[in-house]
Amino acid sequence: MPDVHEFWDPNEWELHVFGLLQDRHGPLNVQKVPARHKGDHGLDYYSLADRVTYQCYAVQEPCEVAERAEKQKAKITTDLNKFCTKHAELKSLFGEVRVDRWILAVPLHDSAQVNAHATRKTDEVRRLGLQYTSSEFQVMIHDLESFDPGSRSARAIQRRLFAIPSRPASPRQIEEWSKASNPLVHKLTSKLRKRIARGDHRELEGSVNEAISWFLERENAFEDLRMNAPELHEALSGVFSRRAARLRLSGPPPDGSAHSVLHYEYNALIAELQASVPNLAPSSAHQLVVGTLADWLMRCPLDFPPYDDAR
Repeated sequence: MPDVHEFWDPNEWELHVFGLLQDRHGPLNVQKVPARHKGDHGLDYYSLADRVTYQCYAVQEPCEVAERAEKQKAKITTDLNKFCTKHAELKSLFGEVRVDRWILAVPLHDSAQVNAHATRKTDEVRRLGLQYTSSEFQVMIHDLESFDPGSRSARAIQRRLFAIPSRPASPRQIEEWSKASNPLVHKLTSKLRKRIARGDHRELEGSVNEAISWFLERENAFEDLRMNAPELHEALSGVFSRRAARLRLSGPPPDGSAHSVLHYEYNALIAELQASVPNLAPSSAHQLVVGTLADWLMRCPLDFPPYDDAR
């Protein structure tokens, strides 16, 4: 199962990290710091046995590498300030233990600038000589890849379904793309004509526009995944590319209605997505599959009998 780096609700991410930390340090060695009642000391969890503290952070909205790095650096700065000023509170939590590590736990870490920021903050904290930090104190950032693969897989299975945020195409986008991609639209129209009652031009036009809308919505989703969830993007792309390769190899079916061909390919893709990414929400799977089928009708050998009309 692929690692899931994308679109975490902050509360869900915090709970997910708790499970990963229990696997890393042992279930009896991880303490939670509730923020509800006089909490928020710049940490969510700590392990006295291993002298390490953790703060959790998940960027909710899609963003590029540089923006994500700036948000992560800001989170480190803000929460370390709390960690360094809550003297009495943290001394009462740690007792005689001196902490060696303060770690920001994030779904995805992909900028060395955050590492450099953590190093600067490490020096600042060491110079303070806090009663509850050691001379080896270090600020770090860990993402999902920092945890044991077996732990990641086991915890991912327990995660609830996740949905990929939808960005439907606007009427203007559909119109502009259609004008710029006339050969693809022509091919799509010729194929969908086999599914529409002869002479029903209005229904045919509506079906073509709907298919283009599905395709563009899928492209928007893939764009977000490329930026924010590269492993998930790779896993999903792999499912579709493998299926498309089989389709190109075997060619379109020799017989059957347009409805039956689409129904078969739709169900086959849904089944492969469920096997490869079990936690993908049905709504997101449907969105990706119908967009992919529209793409195939325009770009690859997906077709319906009779074939003479489209060749």
